[in-house]
Amino acid sequence: MIENEPLGPPATGPLEGRTVLVTGATSGIGYFAAEQLAGLGARVIVAARNPERATAATASIERHVPDAVVVQKRLDLADLASVRAAAASLTEEPRIDAIVANAGVIGYPGTAPRAVPPTTVDGFEIHFGTNHLGHFALIAALSARLHDWGTRVVHVGSLSHTLAKPPFDDAAQPSDERDFTLYARSKLAVTMFGFELARRFEAAGSTATSVVAHPGAAVDVLAPTREGVPATQPPVEAGWRRALVAALLHGKDAAARTLVHAAGAPDVRNGDFWGPAGVFEVRGAPARRRPRRKALDPATGAALVRLSEDLTGARLAV
Repeated sequence: MIENEPLGPPATGPLEGRTVLVTGATSGIGYFAAEQLAGLGARVIVAARNPERATAATASIERHVPDAVVVQKRLDLADLASVRAAAASLTEEPRIDAIVANAGVIGYPGTAPRAVPPTTVDGFEIHFGTNHLGHFALIAALSARLHDWGTRVVHVGSLSHTLAKPPFDDAAQPSDERDFTLYARSKLAVTMFGFELARRFEAAGSTATSVVAHPGAAVDVLAPTREGVPATQPPVEAGWRRALVAALLHGKDAAARTLVHAAGAPDVRNGDFWGPAGVFEVRGAPARRRPRRKALDPATGAALVRLSEDLTGARLAV
């Protein structure tokens, strides 16, 4: 992909009349997913913990998408009280056609362990507590309505999940392991929950569906800038480093297309795993991919749900 090359509309078909909730839509891949969904005609709910950033993201979407319909919802996935409040409000929606569970704490390779491991408001390890438990609690709280609405839940995974291993018995405990290790473990949990939820929807004969999508390897420097929407990564200087990044990776706008496809395309099925079509799945157009066998284990998936219910106090209605 040429840097800042216009992408055109994602190949999902029009989404007029549909409502899509996007968590973490104030920057990065989540922002571009929200913008692209609005461009396809969806009413987008921007769920974010920072009201000022949510307002800035909304304003940017409205500048770039004429007639966009965007609303904001306060949601801090690192605070279960905030999750419960947001879920209570969201149940009043006439319907939510898709949830893009994108928000999360990101750990980058090479970062040293922290002297004082950060935690969520409820005392959970920050990556597992936010990326998995926060989304689990939200989806569980909405699960009865998901059946009524026929919602498609898109769990945003990561290539890093291949580096982690279950079980998750102590994953919620504060840890002095490296951030990237903890991030990878949280994304394996996200992925396994997505497939477990798909099995439960199928067994219940529900019209709701659960899919997992990963964006590949995306960087801010290859994406167009948006006023008021912050970049989360350091810039890459011109020269061979920038050329290498452009050759191997893709921008966060391009990466968002996989999430948008997973949320709205008619060819997406319950239990699917979507990612970029390119070599090693790091970039490219959305394509159905083959998940790792460990992510599909039903016994571990069921155990993860039981653990998550115990930790959050939220129960899946499926």
